[in-house]
Amino acid sequence: MRAAMGDDRETKRRGRVFDPDPSLFPSTWMPLRWLQIFAIAKAFATDPFQYRWCSPDSTEVIIPKLMRQYLVQLALGDEWHRVFLGEKRVGLGIVVIFCYFIALIWMVCTTFTIQSGAAFLLIPSILAAMISAWMNVIVFWNRMGNKERRAAMNAMGWNDHDMAPGRREAKKPCGV
Repeated sequence: MRAAMGDDRETKRRGRVFDPDPSLFPSTWMPLRWLQIFAIAKAFATDPFQYRWCSPDSTEVIIPKLMRQYLVQLALGDEWHRVFLGEKRVGLGIVVIFCYFIALIWMVCTTFTIQSGAAFLLIPSILAAMISAWMNVIVFWNRMGNKERRAAMNAMGWNDHDMAPGRREAKKPCGV
């Protein structure tokens, strides 16, 4: 009974329980995955005589590099989904989504060197990753306790008294 009451107090202290609808993210990310596949296929189809999988004559063997980058960002995106929604490990989700965002930017830059039109098709994926990262940080911040939140705000240089509602005082001019 005490353990149940302790869990209830912990839930009240930390706010609402994080329990999103599991069908929300796949329905959002599937059109973006198809757009990524189309963009990568468009980049692969660009000038096959200049960009090849392997060529002893050409120094621009960029297609395998792009394929590796695509697979890395795909794996990191799937890992974020598993960590954040499956295991509900919000702190680790921030790290994974940041790595995913970096891998996605890296892939877009490589795609841009091959075919700029294909790179522009990847911009919605970047925006979706930014929104997901923002959501992940907000959930983490809301789950943090007041003591941890104050310590984090002090570490960032924000004064707790400046942030509290109703405590803002008008700055008085010097000499008054």
